[in-house]
Amino acid sequence: MLLQLPIWFALYQLLADVAAGVPVGAMTPELVASLGAATLFGVPLAERGYLGAGPAHLAVVAGMAVVAAALTYATQRFLVAPNTVTDGLPEAIAGVQQILPALSALGLIVAAGVVPVALLAYWVCNSVWTLAQSAVICRWFPTPGSSAAGPAT
Repeated sequence: MLLQLPIWFALYQLLADVAAGVPVGAMTPELVASLGAATLFGVPLAERGYLGAGPAHLAVVAGMAVVAAALTYATQRFLVAPNTVTDGLPEAIAGVQQILPALSALGLIVAAGVVPVALLAYWVCNSVWTLAQSAVICRWFPTPGSSAAGPAT
């Protein structure tokens, strides 16, 4: 996760600047204008947060936030956690690992209130990909010694 943070911050900064109408790098003024005009279910990709152009905006943003949060929670709780070896971990760290899925999901819901809709769409797509990737790893390449690997033989 720490390796992804710089990429997330860079992506956020890029989308925030472009959503504000500022050309960045290879994003020419024409491409910036194109993003400004692009919509997802009628909500402009450059818009931010839950409050916008009425109830449809709220429904789209809240729906995407809940989907991204639910997928993130399910991935961490049902695929990553069982594939993690916890033998020998201090009790405090094991406890944090139990609440981490809920904290991650809550963080996504809170962050959705301030990020551009384009970034929220990325989060939904990334969550779907991560869920599928984690399912493949858990099913066919489980960590030896984890509960996903089954009983030791």
